[in-house]
Formats: sequence, structure tokens, C-alpha cells
Amino acid sequence: MQNKSLFALLVFVVFSATAAIGYYVPPLWNAYRAEKQAASFVPPVMPQLRLDAFATNFSHVLIAEEPKTLPDLAFQDLKGKEHRFADFRGMPLLVNFWATWCLPCVVELPSLQRFADHYKGRIAVIAVALEPQKTAPEIARFLEIRQLGDFAGYYYNGTGMDVRGIPTSVLLDANGHILYRFEGEADWAAPEAQAFFDTFLLQKR
Repeated sequence: MQNKSLFALLVFVVFSATAAIGYYVPPLWNAYRAEKQAASFVPPVMPQLRLDAFATNFSHVLIAEEPKTLPDLAFQDLKGKEHRFADFRGMPLLVNFWATWCLPCVVELPSLQRFADHYKGRIAVIAVALEPQKTAPEIARFLEIRQLGDFAGYYYNGTGMDVRGIPTSVLLDANGHILYRFEGEADWAAPEAQAFFDTFLLQKR
């Protein structure tokens, strides 16, 4: 009888400890991770002339004041492999949201490719098509006809990307924090774009 009581007590202790770990540890770990991420965030600072010259291209420019990231949603490349924005951390990342039916998006993509080529190895560039109705082969054919490279070979057919309109481009730091959100189209190969991003890179983000 005594052995049974000890066994029951042991089971209760183990169960209680497991429940306590399950209840307290995940929130504490998430809070630690959020605090660590916040500590690595540096609000963007850009000379006003550089920012103003580049911002005239867009309908709206949002500058981050606190650490935020893009939604942790999986999107696909044209071979069916899943990706997340966290996969591209390690260097600054420019994410362009577009669609095949959006004329301003299509017009700006060639200049975005020149931008990607110019800053290769310094700024990663991906264009994610928001296409709930199109298949990967259809998007691939669309890009092939326009001779656009692999940087544009990503698509997302769900919801929740937190984009108010397209085209929208989001500049992230090497840790995945949003620094700038550019709403509207631009000539990414224009001198004012290069001046903006050259200055940005000098800040060693």
C-alpha cells in the first residue's frame, strides 16, 4: 500500500512539473526571443535629401520606429519548394510584392532585376507574386516571356501578407526587421535609388 502511495505521489509530482514547464517555459522563451530581437533592431536613419529624392517615386513611404517583421507565412518558388522570409536573413533583403495582372508591377520588374544584379551579394532581392488564381507554370511562362530572372520566381496564393496594395516593396535588415515600406512603383535603377541604397549600405546594417 505504501509503495502504491509513493508511486502515485511520484506520478503527481512528475505530472505537475511537466505541466508547469509546458505552461511557463514557452511564454518565457518567446519573451526572451522577442527581447533579443528588439535589442538587435536599429531604427533607420537616412539623410533627408537622399530619402526625399527616392521617396518621390512612391505614393507612400513608411519608416519603421519599432521592431516588426513580415508575417511568418510560407510561400513557394516555381519548383514547389516552400520558403519563409526568415530563410533570407544574414544580409539586407528587399521584398517586392507584385502580381501578373498589375501593370505598374510588371513595368517596374526589369529595373528591379537590374537593381538585384547591381547589389548582388550586398542586398538580397526577391519578388513574391500574390497570385491566388495562377499556377507555378503560368507564372514561370510569364517571367520567361519577359526574360526576368530567378529573383522573381516566388509566389503566394493565400492571404495575410499585410500588404495594402501592390506593388509594395519592403526593405528588411539582416535580422529580418522591417526598416522601410515603399508603396507604389519605382525605377529601381534610377540614380536616386542607387544613392539611397549606397547610403543605406554604408550604415552597415
